[in-house]
Amino acid sequence: MYKVKGGADRMKQKLKTLFTISKKYIVLVLVFVCILNVTLLYTNFLNGDFPKSEVDKYAITETLTRDSFYELANGKQIESVVKENDKNLIIKTIDDKFYNLDNSDEYVNKLALLGVIENVKEFKNSTDDSFSIFDLLFTLAFWAILSFIVIKIVSFVQEARMQREIQAMAGLGLNNEPAQSEEEPLMIKKITFDEVQGIDELKPDLYRLVDCLKNPEKYTQLGARLPKGVIFYGPPGTGKTLTAKALAGEAGVPFFSVAGSDFVEKFVGVGASRVRELYKKARKAAPCIVFIDEVDAIGSNRGEGYSGEKDQTINALLTELDGFKSMDGVLTICATNRLDMLDPALMRAGRFDLKLAIELPDKKGRLQILTLHSKNKRLSDEVNLEDLAKKTQGFSGAELENLLNESALIAATLNKEFIDNSDLEDAFFKIIMDGNKKKRDESDTSAKLVAYHEAGHTLATKLLTNDGVPTVTIMQSTSGAGGVTFTAPEDTGLLSKKKLRNRIKVDYAGRAAEEIFLGNSDDITTGASQDIKQATHIIKSYISNYGMGTKGMVDVKQLSVNYDILEEATELANTLYKETLDLLSENREKLDKIALTLLDKETLYEAEIDELIK
Repeated sequence: MYKVKGGADRMKQKLKTLFTISKKYIVLVLVFVCILNVTLLYTNFLNGDFPKSEVDKYAITETLTRDSFYELANGKQIESVVKENDKNLIIKTIDDKFYNLDNSDEYVNKLALLGVIENVKEFKNSTDDSFSIFDLLFTLAFWAILSFIVIKIVSFVQEARMQREIQAMAGLGLNNEPAQSEEEPLMIKKITFDEVQGIDELKPDLYRLVDCLKNPEKYTQLGARLPKGVIFYGPPGTGKTLTAKALAGEAGVPFFSVAGSDFVEKFVGVGASRVRELYKKARKAAPCIVFIDEVDAIGSNRGEGYSGEKDQTINALLTELDGFKSMDGVLTICATNRLDMLDPALMRAGRFDLKLAIELPDKKGRLQILTLHSKNKRLSDEVNLEDLAKKTQGFSGAELENLLNESALIAATLNKEFIDNSDLEDAFFKIIMDGNKKKRDESDTSAKLVAYHEAGHTLATKLLTNDGVPTVTIMQSTSGAGGVTFTAPEDTGLLSKKKLRNRIKVDYAGRAAEEIFLGNSDDITTGASQDIKQATHIIKSYISNYGMGTKGMVDVKQLSVNYDILEEATELANTLYKETLDLLSENREKLDKIALTLLDKETLYEAEIDELIK
């Protein structure tokens, strides 16, 4: 398997342009420094700041003879020797006059006896420091060499950086070898449909796609046009990416995997360039699969907001899908959680011929997924995966795997040899409640109220629906939740008017049980806030979407007039709440039994609940 991030022809050209411009700026800066330096040298020369000849500098009046020297020396008129070189000495007298003197051992020894030879103040044994044109030439040569070295260093650094950028865009590493990615170890292992469960309805289409990749002649000889693209859509965690990998594994073809966000860059044209490079590599490796995860990052409707880069990228993708023949053997698979956001031009027939929904698994699918992920788990004999599949209604494949993994972690923490039901219950509670179990304080006065609240939900579910109640608990969670009733809705595709009304009653049953227990409506609590929210959502759909209200079969969202459903929704809510109160009042004895048993045990399971309300 391979993972390719795409090329960057335009980006390469942009980097070269930036490199050339930056190099020119560096040259200009260095030339400016050289000119500034020469200007300073010339200015100093005009101002007389350059070293002058010794005669001008020290105002030397004469060169001493031997007699004149000894006359000054014996009269102690010599203050110091201010300069010495191989040919002459310059001495300074106490009256600030300077004289030349031959540099001979006789004179030096005499000056040493006087104690002034050590007072040489500058440039001992130095050469003549008078200014010449060679000083200027040397300065210019120095700056020229320095400029050359700096430009070479900057060129080397920028070329190396540009090369790394280009290799990264092309998915290459050092020496132009394919770059190692974090996903490669996972891609090396061959994945088949045996490792993807809960999608039995999709497998006929998937096997046909495999056959198209392996035996294209079988279809083309009948005049069939091989599919170019497939869109997998559905909630997160349902296995869209895993299904695409399994498709490649079954067909035994290379798998080029990218994410939609990989194409989005701040440089306009980079995304489109990466798309072209991706398909260029894919055609060379055909038959193969190109998988684009989270395609809505680039494939959303064009023209919504300003995003020239995104529009260019999707245009390049559309062109590539039309630009090569289906017999080339390149199958494009896109995955998204938001099918409604994709551009219509992307989803039309001829580009993406199949749109396969990978939804949350049903009870049978959940059992298959749990069985698959439990193969490497040490489950105790008491664990019943069918019961677990029943109570995990609404779980995705990823959540089911996480449930088993969390239970294994809990069992290992407790040094158990096997995973038992208590570990699964703790893991289930932790995932549903977003926290761990928390023991109630014995002085907690709200425990009884919480028990009646959950007992109301439990009793209403049993009396009004065919849903199961695997567990009900008043165990507190560290997330702040006080109790919960876990239900297992029956698997059904359609909901009748009666079932919708009963579901609303189940939501209202917690508040109704509180009111029955307290004896009045003034002491009810805020514990039913989430229940009211869920019931309101059903009521809104009941009236405005399903056409089950008193105003007839209309979809309120499509009406051009402002139709207010508040009055009808309020009337329906009050009616159903009163019916719930009456139902629980008629079964007050059963309600009390469930609530009091919950107070004693904190958690009840379905068999115990059924026994209490028998």
